[in-house]
Amino acid sequence: NGEVNVSQLRKVDVADLLGREQIQVDLESIMGYVQDKVVLVTGGGGSIGSELCRQLASNRPKMLIIFDIYENGAYDIQQELRRSHPELHLEVLIGSVRNSRRVNRVFETYHPDIIYHAAAHKHVPLMEDSPNEAIKNNVLGTWKVAEAAVTYGAEKFVMISTDKAVNPTNIMGASKRICEMIVQSYNGKGKTDFVAVRFGNVL
Repeated sequence: NGEVNVSQLRKVDVADLLGREQIQVDLESIMGYVQDKVVLVTGGGGSIGSELCRQLASNRPKMLIIFDIYENGAYDIQQELRRSHPELHLEVLIGSVRNSRRVNRVFETYHPDIIYHAAAHKHVPLMEDSPNEAIKNNVLGTWKVAEAAVTYGAEKFVMISTDKAVNPTNIMGASKRICEMIVQSYNGKGKTDFVAVRFGNVL
């Protein structure tokens, strides 16, 4: 009769908003290779980086290193992981991927086996207004971390890219496409296995 009451409402599941079938990810098989490894996450205090750190912490790395220029985000994930994973060997370091000396010191000190490179400027409208900063942080930062990975013999370098790198129409997307090209060019230079993954907007 067109009338609706509260008892007919149900809780909305986030999958209802997806618009397609949900993909079931077997995180255990994906994350299994980080066990007993020294893992570095650049941009580990950011939205994607911090979620990566949560997943990594559950898979028993030998050490997890969070590297971020933004101390608030790094501090928040540090405190969360200390509570949820007190057994985790966690190092939280403040610094910029633009700074070759700082990046090299991190690699020289900790010799990470696996690098997840999530450090980037990602907001499209802000990067349109400050394109030079997008290039300095995203492109030069990726290049410097990739160079350190080869120099110090890391096993794997995983770059977190974006679907906006596909036929880019904005500065942020173009900068990330250049990052992908850097990663492709470094694969095969040394023993480090370089890969890039593109994340869309993630619910």
